Amino acid sequence: MQNMRRKAVFLDRDGVLNVDLGYTYKAADLRLVPGMVDGLKILKEAGYALVVITNQSGVARGLYSVDQVREFNDEMIKQIRQFIPDFRFDSIMICPHHPQGSVPEFSMNCECRKPGTKLVTTAAANLGLDLSKSWLVGDKDIDIECAKKAGMFGIQVTQGG
Repeated sequence: MQNMRRKAVFLDRDGVLNVDLGYTYKAADLRLVPGMVDGLKILKEAGYALVVITNQSGVARGLYSVDQVREFNDEMIKQIRQFIPDFRFDSIMICPHHPQGSVPEFSMNCECRKPGTKLVTTAAANLGLDLSKSWLVGDKDIDIECAKKAGMFGIQVTQGG
């Protein structure tokens, strides 16, 4: 039997899944983008893998920790499950780096920070994804640039910012 690679939708987090308040990291501040849950349900039912890829430069800037990012993501899934029981993303990948950060271990240039494609290519390898049949939904030009560089289609949204 031929190895079938899955199609996926890569989703930026802030401004796509949750309302972007600027360095949004407190679970108490989480507000889901209106209509987003319906979109996730449609994509899951259509057989897409759902992968969150998000730049979180606030970690490198010392504004919040990787653990706080995880707590925020856990709360997001909890809120989505109020509408889609047993919902899960196939993967959630973050880039905590920024070249002008103040936290030494995260203050660097990297290949995972969008528009770099390392988050995408790592998820594709781990999950067996076909990028030529996949999409990236983001709210910034760097998201669309990342999609193009990775050989995917890109969709830019503006309602969640």
